[in-house]
Amino acid sequence: MVFACASMLVGCKPKAGASCKIETKEVCADAKQALVCHDGKWEEMTCRGPAGCAKTGGEYVCDQSVAEDKDVCNLQNDFVCTSDKKGMLECQKNRWTFVQSCLGERSCLMEQKKVVCDNSIANLGDACREEEDYACSPDKKNALVCRQSKFVVASNCKGKNGCKVTGDKGAGFKVECDDSIANVGDTCDKEGHFACATDERSILKCVGKKFVADEKCRSREKCAVKGDLVGCY
Repeated sequence: MVFACASMLVGCKPKAGASCKIETKEVCADAKQALVCHDGKWEEMTCRGPAGCAKTGGEYVCDQSVAEDKDVCNLQNDFVCTSDKKGMLECQKNRWTFVQSCLGERSCLMEQKKVVCDNSIANLGDACREEEDYACSPDKKNALVCRQSKFVVASNCKGKNGCKVTGDKGAGFKVECDDSIANVGDTCDKEGHFACATDERSILKCVGKKFVADEKCRSREKCAVKGDLVGCY
């Protein structure tokens, strides 16, 4: 009788593409590579974590404490950091899928057995997971907000303080945008909020998420911000 590799023969190892019976079962192919059973076929799974692939307590364990976008994964809806710690991935349909950037000071890290992503700094168009979540752009010139799973401009921050992040993600960080200086047509997020025009000749008002002209200053006056007040002085 001829035995296939699925038999109980000692030393018989599965190969990528061969059939398998136990879904999600893992075996080590080498120190950094595993084979996992998905949809009745063995497929390769990279073990990028420091422990690689090893047999522990009678079971094969593939260390995927870090991964890259599109890597094979084996635990649906699990989260992990990218190798450079600048992004967070989620296991979706047996593939690690990029879900958001982590460009804040703390980047992406494991904290109390939970993946934490500091996305208080983000690029325009970056993916995000929490609607109405705020971030500063890397150049500090814009405040961004998460809408429909992408960061868009919430406010231009042309004041001297630009956009800054205070606190941290764990304690509830806050994004502060100095939009006390603006141009007509600039994006704004605080309805009814006032600002000085960049030429200091007029007061602008946030209406319908855009700054519009509100009042011209007299010839001998300039628009200025004093404390929380915007006026012509």
